[in-house]
Amino acid sequence: MKDGFVISDDENISDEDIKQINKFTKRVLKKSEVYVFSMILCDNEVDREYEKFTVKSLEKLSNLFVGKTGILDHDAKAEKQLARIFSCKIENLKTKNSVGENYCRLVAKAYIPRTKNTEDFIMQIDSGIKKEVSVRCLMGKNLCCICGDNINLCEHKKGKIYSVGNQKVLCHSILENPIDAYEWSFVAVPTQVSAGVIKESSNGKFQNELEIIDKIKLESSKNGNKNFGKLIKKLEDKVKIGQNYIDEMKDEVFKFLSFSEPQIERKVIKKMTDSLDFDELKNFRKVIKSKNLPFYSQFVNENEQISQKKISEFKI
Repeated sequence: MKDGFVISDDENISDEDIKQINKFTKRVLKKSEVYVFSMILCDNEVDREYEKFTVKSLEKLSNLFVGKTGILDHDAKAEKQLARIFSCKIENLKTKNSVGENYCRLVAKAYIPRTKNTEDFIMQIDSGIKKEVSVRCLMGKNLCCICGDNINLCEHKKGKIYSVGNQKVLCHSILENPIDAYEWSFVAVPTQVSAGVIKESSNGKFQNELEIIDKIKLESSKNGNKNFGKLIKKLEDKVKIGQNYIDEMKDEVFKFLSFSEPQIERKVIKKMTDSLDFDELKNFRKVIKSKNLPFYSQFVNENEQISQKKISEFKI
């Protein structure tokens, strides 16, 4: 399962949109009878599970996801059906992903019929409550970026750093050859960092921090404003420093929780720490540093706690 996020653009329902929507309806619907939104389903960035789609995979998925239904939390029940994708396309942005490739994302448009039963859900999308989405699809290949073999059979481990030539490479799997797309769901915590609902600007072009910086760079180069370009470079450097600081805090919180709560799966802890914002990480880190926290888990049963306390008395 891979994730994305929604882009609200209900005010921009075009004639082509309603034409595409009516390919999936029993009767011809009017624009006033449907709510339309766009979403980033997934991209070619390395996600939180250390997996990455190729551009070719995204291109094939763009066809496979047309007509697929949207549900909640991947609960495949008929009553959980809420929306349906009516168009899907690849967007190439003038930015790079973490492995130096041109960043691409899979953007889909979906519709929801406007009824009394869907009013609350539409409001949750507009208010930003329902934002993150996750896709479920079947991939033909899951290859190791280090050796090119099946990631489940080779000696390399996802998330670890390996030396390849003169470079340090983060091991991740490369997802290729999509076979089928099952569904997409609204979820609380997506796997991919850029997964969720986004808002479309009035001119119909998608906006995020990377695109805005890229456009500012382009305009400053056109106008020959070198000082402005230098300012953007400084801002980018500050962003990188800030991101490194956040990553360090996440790593510290992750290590502490992995040590203090060994019964919780590491991937669950990783998802939790990745979902924390700056203030939450800062407060968590403050608690870790300021309190003399026990070395045994507070979630184990009473007998285990007593046993661990007795053992700690003999530590040197």
